Amino acid sequence: MCEIVASTLGPFGANKLVVEDTGTVTMTSSGVELLERCDLENPAVELLRTAATGFRTEHGDGTSSLVALVGALLDEAVALREQGLHPTAIERGYRAGLEHARTYVTDHDLAVSEGGSEAVARTTLTATRDPTLRATLGDEIAEIATVVENDTGGQPFDRRNLAVVSRVGGTLGETELVRGAVLDDSPVLETMPRSADGGIALLSSNVDVARAGGEMSRRPGIVLTLSPDTFEERQAFDDNEMEQFEAAVEDAVGAGCQVIVTTASVNDRVKRTLANAGIMAIQRVDEADLARLARGTGGTVLGAFSEISAETLGQGTVTVQREAGRDMTRVETDSEQVYTVFCRAPDPRTLDAFSKSIESAVTAVTTANRTGRIVPGGGAIELGAAQAVRGAARSVETREQLAVNAFGDALTVIPRALAQTGSLDGTDAVIELRTEHDAGNHTTGFDALLGETKDVIAADAPVIEPRETKLAVWESAVDLAVQLLRIDAQLPARDLSTDDATDTERAAIEEQG
Repeated sequence: MCEIVASTLGPFGANKLVVEDTGTVTMTSSGVELLERCDLENPAVELLRTAATGFRTEHGDGTSSLVALVGALLDEAVALREQGLHPTAIERGYRAGLEHARTYVTDHDLAVSEGGSEAVARTTLTATRDPTLRATLGDEIAEIATVVENDTGGQPFDRRNLAVVSRVGGTLGETELVRGAVLDDSPVLETMPRSADGGIALLSSNVDVARAGGEMSRRPGIVLTLSPDTFEERQAFDDNEMEQFEAAVEDAVGAGCQVIVTTASVNDRVKRTLANAGIMAIQRVDEADLARLARGTGGTVLGAFSEISAETLGQGTVTVQREAGRDMTRVETDSEQVYTVFCRAPDPRTLDAFSKSIESAVTAVTTANRTGRIVPGGGAIELGAAQAVRGAARSVETREQLAVNAFGDALTVIPRALAQTGSLDGTDAVIELRTEHDAGNHTTGFDALLGETKDVIAADAPVIEPRETKLAVWESAVDLAVQLLRIDAQLPARDLSTDDATDTERAAIEEQG
């Protein structure tokens, strides 16, 4: 899996055809999407996916590099084990190598102004190879990141508050920032209002009439069944239920409710009642979007329609707009917490990869602006750090020197993969980069778009990355590789008493005390 993800690195990463059991076919060059869609059964590989997903949630970028580096570290560990090194010695060597790499980065990082935040965005936008489009989007994303940074006062931005929504139709350059949320949904009835400015009710339950005896039926051990004897009695029950719902609607309107957003559904028999009351209702919204709406509007997520009150309503401007032939709902707020990047894609195949690329680019720019430091991309920082680590390994007198050297070798997986996806021989490219770095050209890396090695900082279109993200990738890769390396047995999650265990299980139990 690490090797597969490594081949997706860079703007020319290889496409993968993911065929699911249901027959769904997805073509993607996104390492993140590949990890999400693959059917993984091996527990260790599942741990890898979980760690990679968690890394993206926290840092927003660098997932493919993380997975590729983990694979390289494990490859090196196999050779070290064959030479007799214990996992503990390998771990110490890897962590020593990591410290030397960190020192190298600290000595060779640069100010953001030396490359520009636009270049950070262009480097991260691997979903498109069009230089003109990359330049245009890079400028737009830099502006978006600047707005976010100003709103947060330079504090770290919570990535949960940023979403990317894509819609097929139009061009990739039609990208804009919305302060608030954009829902890929529309009102449940065409006759409902298309705009509202005021109370927004957030629900996690169905919107329907209250059933007679419903509250009693929720109590443990109580089942209440109503069996009317005649049609008239049944009709009377229905009329009473609807009257109660209409009264609840009047109370909600009186409290200021103009919009209902729920993760569940709105029953067909109440849609007309809501529309007549002037309420816009949107159903089956993702839970993540509902949580973002709660943070942005200040509303409270409720468990029932009857709980709506003035205190629980969120505030914002809601508009339904036609985008590429379909309705979308915008919820714009005065809050400086929730943002949505709305972008367009020419066809469905590029939607997911482009959305993830935009999200990564915005996060990369905000990270670079917040810390003020960048590093040369294109594998330049990895190659320089690798040589620094190998040089420092000479001073290690124990066998851990082998593991320190191995960490340096593993770092070269990034420039090698970039060169290979850029149609060059990976080994030759690494050798060329080593020659340049030995000559003191520490900012020489591989430009995948041009297919050549060059000074990636002095170039017309610099290739640069946030320093903090790069260091986080290395640290997380070492932690994950060490955890996997120290696994010496796989045990079933059941009763492991020695009475019922197999000989193999009993031996594993006794070995671990």
